[in-house]
Amino acid sequence: MRPVTISIVLLVSLATHSATAAQVEPNDAPLKLKFETSAEPRDWTVRGQKTEGGTWVLYDNPPGLIKPTHIAEVVLHTEYPRSTSERGVLEKIQDSPIAKKFSKAQQEFLKTGFAVWVEEESRRIPNHFSTWLYAASEDDAKLMASAYIDGLNAVVNQRLHEYKRHLHESQQKLEAAQKELPGKQSKLKACEEQYKPVKEARHQFESDDEAAKSSQQTLTEMNRMLDTLEIELIGTSEKLNTIEKYRKGQEKLSSQLYLKLDEMFIEQTIELGSIEARRHMAEQIRAKEQRFLGLLTDRSQLRRDVEDSKALISSLPELISHVTHELENPTPDMLPPKVYQDKVTVWRIKGGYTPEEEEKLGRMRRDMEKEFEKLYKMELQPMTEEEPGAH
Repeated sequence: MRPVTISIVLLVSLATHSATAAQVEPNDAPLKLKFETSAEPRDWTVRGQKTEGGTWVLYDNPPGLIKPTHIAEVVLHTEYPRSTSERGVLEKIQDSPIAKKFSKAQQEFLKTGFAVWVEEESRRIPNHFSTWLYAASEDDAKLMASAYIDGLNAVVNQRLHEYKRHLHESQQKLEAAQKELPGKQSKLKACEEQYKPVKEARHQFESDDEAAKSSQQTLTEMNRMLDTLEIELIGTSEKLNTIEKYRKGQEKLSSQLYLKLDEMFIEQTIELGSIEARRHMAEQIRAKEQRFLGLLTDRSQLRRDVEDSKALISSLPELISHVTHELENPTPDMLPPKVYQDKVTVWRIKGGYTPEEEEKLGRMRRDMEKEFEKLYKMELQPMTEEEPGAH
């Protein structure tokens, strides 16, 4: 017997499926989903795991759990990248803003972990697979389907965003490399012209690596020498100060001792000049080696900069062409989910309530809520009347 169906068209804020030759854009246009409510009830099927062997099995109407009342079947083409795990589907549903509209009963039911079943291949539609979404009411089932498609669409939009961002950044890098390369080459040429005579003067017969090591060694030696000369300079200056102090008191000194002090003063003055000359020479040598190492470092960095720019100019056009081709010829994972015939079928679960029963229960719940509200107000009224007398 063919099931009786009622077509209900709802407008869901999802993306349209557009596989045109134009570049793929984020999917912001609304998608019309048809929700067909079937009068034929179905079992509640969940995926479980045996304790022995660890093989997956399916259970119909599992006992001891919160029982849903409706199922929404979402059918997608098998070429669409699917979440083969129920947890992956549930995460997409819960990430959607639509999930905030779930009833409290549905929110509690989702905690059981048995609200989703992914069928590897649809038994009714070739080259498609079904995702079954269980819910505590018909409205929740429709919201589950809407949230699932919305979650899939968000993944597509994120992937498109990443592709476009990568394309934009690559184009910017290529433009910058092309613009900066002439300047970098000019700087490198100027640096080479400065480096060559310095290299020939200091390390003519050494390779760049050998010259760098030799220069570092010379710098180390000069620094040590300057530290030693600084100590000697201080010591010699102090000797001269002491000799000069004694010479100023010449009326108390014999002529022989005075002549000796003069002789010492002359010797220390000569020594001081020698120290200063050696220090000056050491400073000059250090400055030349520092200049050589600075030019060597600058030249190496400029060479790397030029090579990096050339590498980008060489490789980025191919990358940009590839990403552009991907956007103009999108693969299924870059397209919004195409629901089969834009239709989602909502089934009633065996043992669940019929729509008429649900409507009746809804009226009963609303009437009970009104009665509880009246009783609550009546309970508060005596307390309100007694308040004036309390003063």
